[in-house]
Order: sequence, then C-alpha cells, then structure tokens
Amino acid sequence: MLRSLTAGIVLAFAGSRANVARTILSCAGIVVGVGALIMVVTASDFGQRFATAYSEANAGRPATLQVTVFGQVTDRAAFEEDLFRAGGQDISIYHSPSQAPTVRSGGSVVPDVQFLGVDPSLGDIRRMNMAEGRWFTEADTGSLAPVMVVNQPLADALGDLTRIQVGTDRWMDVRVVGVLESSALDIGWYSAYLLRSPASEELLFGASSDTGGSGEEEGDPFAMMGSQTTYQVRIDPQDPAAQDPWGQVFTDRLASASWRWGVEDPESISAYRADYAEEVDQIITYMSWGLMGIAVITLATGLLGVLNVGLVTVRERRRELATYRALGASRSTLFVAVVMEAVVVSLVAGLIALAGCWAAVLAGGAVLEHFVSLPEGVPLNIPASGVLVGLGSAALVGLLAGIIPAMRALRASVVAGLRE
Repeated sequence: MLRSLTAGIVLAFAGSRANVARTILSCAGIVVGVGALIMVVTASDFGQRFATAYSEANAGRPATLQVTVFGQVTDRAAFEEDLFRAGGQDISIYHSPSQAPTVRSGGSVVPDVQFLGVDPSLGDIRRMNMAEGRWFTEADTGSLAPVMVVNQPLADALGDLTRIQVGTDRWMDVRVVGVLESSALDIGWYSAYLLRSPASEELLFGASSDTGGSGEEEGDPFAMMGSQTTYQVRIDPQDPAAQDPWGQVFTDRLASASWRWGVEDPESISAYRADYAEEVDQIITYMSWGLMGIAVITLATGLLGVLNVGLVTVRERRRELATYRALGASRSTLFVAVVMEAVVVSLVAGLIALAGCWAAVLAGGAVLEHFVSLPEGVPLNIPASGVLVGLGSAALVGLLAGIIPAMRALRASVVAGLRE
C-alpha cells in the first residue's frame, strides 16, 4: 500500500509538470477561492481584535459596570469593600469635581478643561492607549504633588507639560506622567485624569471645613463629594451579574449592605453594563459568517473548475493511463496518481493565493497606518488560522475534485486505451 501511495504521488508530480497549461488553468479558480477564504479569515481576525481594542478603550473591558449612588456615602472604605464583595475584581473611583479646577502652563490658562478623579486600577478596567508616557501606578499615590494624565488635545493646547499648575482658589504644581489618545473615555474636548491621592483630595473633593462638625466627617472626602458617587467596576464575565445589562443583580447585592455606608434607600443605587463587548462580538460574528459564505461559494466554483479539468484530463490521457496499467501499475497506484495530481494543483494554487494575500495585507497595512492609528498590539497580518484554513481548504478541494476522475480512470478499459 505504501509503495502504491509513493508511486502515485510521483506520477502525480510528473503529470503536473508535463501539463503546465492544464495546471495553470486548474489553478485559476482555486486561487480566487482560497484567496477569498484567507482574506475573510484575516479580516475577521483583524476586525475582532480591532473592535475588542476599540471597545476596551472607549467603554471598558468585558463585564465593566458603572455604579452610581445618589446620596451621601459616609464610609468610603466600607463602600469599596462591598463593591469587591458584590463581585468586583477591579474598582476605580470615577468622580468629577463639583468645582472644576483651572489649568495653566506657564502663564497661559486653558479654559473648559474637564477633570475626572480616578484610581490606577482604571487601567485594568479599560485599555489605555498612551500617546506618550504611561498610565498611573500605585507608587504615584505617594507623590507629594498631584499626578495627572491628559488627553492629546489638552496636551497640544498646554504645550510644555513640565510647567503645569492647577487650582481653584490657589495654584498647585502637578506632575503629568502621560498623554492619552482621545477616546469616548474623555468627558470633554480637553480632559484631564487626576489620580486620587492625599495630594489631590482638595482638588477633587474640595477643602474640608474648619468650622466645627465631627472630626470624622470633616476628614472624609466622601462627605464632601456631594450627592453623587460614581465608580467603575469590572466583574467576572461569567458572573450572573454580567449577564444583566441593567445591573439589577449587582445593585441588589450592594443594596443588601447599603446601611454600612449610610444609604438607606435601595432606589438610590444604580448600576449598568458600560461596555458593549457582547454587541461587538455579535456584529463581528454575523459579518464573518456572511463573508465566509461568499468565500465558500467562490471556493466551490473553483472545485467545479478543477473537477471539470480533471475529467477532461482523464479522457485525454486514456492511452497514457492504460500504458501505466499495462506496465504493472496497480489500480490503487493509478487512483492515488489521479487524486494526488488534483491535490498538488490545488496546493500550488493555495500557495499562490497565500502569497498574493500576504502582499495585499502588507500593502493594505502600510496604507491603513496613514489614515488610522492602530491600537497597540493590533497589527494587520494574516493569522496562523488563515494559513491553515487556506491551505487546508485547498487540499480538501483537490481531494474532492480528484476522486470522480480517479474512479472514471479505473473503470476505463486497458485494451481500449492502448488502441487509441
């Protein structure tokens, strides 16, 4: 059996080399079909990665909730502890100061800057596409000066980021550690992200009162936050709360212990799913199936072309095939030779299609970079799955297209073939 298989493969390669014109004709349809299939897999893979990166940067990683309490939270530590107990894996404050500070670089004031108080963990909740520098780290919370990240438009307006000052009633020097690419995360054209730390509490929550009151409430920033407290929370995507887009499951978990942080009315707690990872996945899936259907139809057309050429080839080569039989070639050797010739033709077509797709993707990536800023770690390339699907489908098409001509070749009479 092994000898027959080896002999059949040798005859297949010899037949392909001897009939170059027929091989090229057979390749044409397969090249188009396999090329379309590879491009569909490539587009689907790139679209999935790009959409995921875009969603993570603009709305949060999968299973991101925005939790808001309409009312005064009296115990920050207890509230954050309950956010973790309710299923939070990463949490970050998401607080806009009631009185937005003013920003200046040197002596130039930039108007209408929107501030947002955040924690370093927001970088785990959302993808941060940094244009320069870095996102906050836990070490920054010990800084003696407030630490800030600004978006690209604000960085352009400020110019020199080493001489930044902010303030409400007095100026404070701040340290800018990074510039963030613009996204839906921005709450305004000019957006500044201020790290919550002891150095920035006055900017975020206002100055504590010096005129009486209990000592605990005076020093508690949540007592100065006003009537609304907002956090971003990332939970396990498999958590039942992640399947509830309106956040009622998570809200009920928080409401069961809201008395610990001074909120008595459960209706004052709101949570909702902030990311749209599931919607993006559905859209990409539907588009991929549609494009895959078109590619399969194209590939089926190529299969019919190879099958048709194979049948014509068997008819034209009856004398040659009969001679092989007369010289001692077994039926299995002849069957393998005809089938493998179709497989070889299809694989050659697959390699040609792969080379063409690689060149097209390389050129397309170079052009795309001039118009769109691709997220970090999302290059435009042909994935390994595209190569495997392309060459695998080419081999399968050749195998299917070679079986019928091979069976017809075996049924042909040796005597009649030698008389031609």
